[in-house]
Amino acid sequence: MHLRHLVFIRFLLILSLVLASTIAHLFSSIPVIPIAAITLTLIAVNFASLPRTSPALEIQPAELALHLLIDIAAVAILAYFTGGVSNPLLSYILVPVCIAASVLPKLYAWSLSLLAIALYSLLLFWHQPLPLFTPHIDHHSHHLPSMNIHMIGMWFNFALSALLISFFIVRMTATVRQHQDELNSLREEDLRNEQLIAVATQAAGTAHELGTPLATIKVLLGEIAADPLLPQQTQDDIALLGTQVSQCASILQKLRQRADIDQLTNPSAVPALKYCQQLLDHWQLLRPDVSTQQDLDKNLASHSVTLHPTIEQAIINVLNNAADASEEGIAIKVAIENERLLWRIIDDGKGIAPSTRPLLGTQPISTTKPDGLGIGLFLTHASIQRYGGSVSLEAGPKGGTLTTITLPLGGI
Repeated sequence: MHLRHLVFIRFLLILSLVLASTIAHLFSSIPVIPIAAITLTLIAVNFASLPRTSPALEIQPAELALHLLIDIAAVAILAYFTGGVSNPLLSYILVPVCIAASVLPKLYAWSLSLLAIALYSLLLFWHQPLPLFTPHIDHHSHHLPSMNIHMIGMWFNFALSALLISFFIVRMTATVRQHQDELNSLREEDLRNEQLIAVATQAAGTAHELGTPLATIKVLLGEIAADPLLPQQTQDDIALLGTQVSQCASILQKLRQRADIDQLTNPSAVPALKYCQQLLDHWQLLRPDVSTQQDLDKNLASHSVTLHPTIEQAIINVLNNAADASEEGIAIKVAIENERLLWRIIDDGKGIAPSTRPLLGTQPISTTKPDGLGIGLFLTHASIQRYGGSVSLEAGPKGGTLTTITLPLGGI
């Protein structure tokens, strides 16, 4: 977009050069060959740039800076052959300086601004006088024989203008970009919150509906287990099913408790070691088939955590994903580092596909699990990031995926 505008402005500059040269030629002798060469060069650069003005192409700052440099150099060279600083067209150099300050990073903006000042300074002393602009000067000389107050004032005005433009516009542009980034972040957060509310609403309705069938299953399991003729293996399986049904009922009860406003907004502090151990014990009851290597740092005993109730479910989601991906079990390491709670979960699965990594945490993604919904990781990222934490996924030391969860000790 910026390059397209620059090409349009350059066409206006070329048209102005042609008109000004034609009018000046009617009143005085001008160096036609240098003016024609510079004009043709700008035309060639502009036509060569047209294919790059497509909106689909991403223009890097260095490329745009090069175009602005060409414009500054072209006007400065033209001024050298046509009177130096006495040529009114030389003030056009401020236009590329303004553009650079508005759209380019600080380094490019300040570099072009200082270059423009340097070229203007050189043209004070080295140029070919033009009778049209300096009729009182000896035109057999190629440099100004004496400096007058007017010329010094013009130089000071140009230098001050260039510096002020670069300083204020660069700062204003940086502020605008920062505000725009903040607005984009807020819009993304609002969108994520809307998605979370939609999921939470469905979850609340589902939890209410699941109460009745779970109660029915529990009664039937009790009746079946009362049969004395059942083989021992079957009795063990029924006992395991009963444990799982009880866990499901407990989860639904916790879900109802978490809906309490006071618990959501004012969670109590819990010893970090107790919190992590209870969470792992609870998860192990849900997934008794998964082999784990647990390493809970001793420093956990000397710290407490105040975490939102949804954080527990977020960690369980990560543990479930790791368990589903692994064949031989997972490794879990929990520690306190830099006053933050760190969970490191390592699985031996296939890892995250490169095409999926940019979408992680930003939106629900398609899942490869037969019974998966594709929203677990999205909810995990949203819940943890909402309360000041972070989730990162990278290749494990021996393959698979290393998931790192970082949480503030006071998560509310």
